[in-house]
Amino acid sequence: MIIAAVGKNASGKDYFLEFISREFGVPMLSVGDIVRELAEEEGLEKTRENLHYVSKKYMSTYGQDFFPKRLIKKIKEMNVPTVLVSGIRPPSDVECFKEAFGDQFFLVSIVVDSDRLRWERTVARGSARDHVTFEEFLMLDQHEEELFKTSVTMSMADYAFHRGDFPDEVYHEKIREFYKERFL
Repeated sequence: MIIAAVGKNASGKDYFLEFISREFGVPMLSVGDIVRELAEEEGLEKTRENLHYVSKKYMSTYGQDFFPKRLIKKIKEMNVPTVLVSGIRPPSDVECFKEAFGDQFFLVSIVVDSDRLRWERTVARGSARDHVTFEEFLMLDQHEEELFKTSVTMSMADYAFHRGDFPDEVYHEKIREFYKERFL
């Protein structure tokens, strides 16, 4: 089973998957890892702008399925029953994974209704690339939507998981219930 997550910036996609990985011992891979590897090979600093540049460059040169195909190859080489996948962005990623894994691919849309809450979480992460104003954050959202059509990808999800503004302990229990009900 391949379980992937999609959502807007700071919706908690990685947090969701990382919790499942830790709690249930499921390996996790990321499309972004491949982008970062390629940026490093090109000697680029791993800023959001540079990573978008690398994504766009490789997708325009090799096609939109370049990144998911590289990740699918890694997954198949692992030969494990379940893998978590972070970094699903354009609809073509979903199509590629569905073609490779069929019904064994399950996409979860992580939904946060408040843009301001997502921005506050971004700033709280404290990373240099996340130090942006609310207006800049919204512009980054718009840029990602234009580049990746994330809203279309989110509409392709098998399940919408709503990340409310409640304590982590409550969120963790909701993730546990979700995973146990569907995959154990």
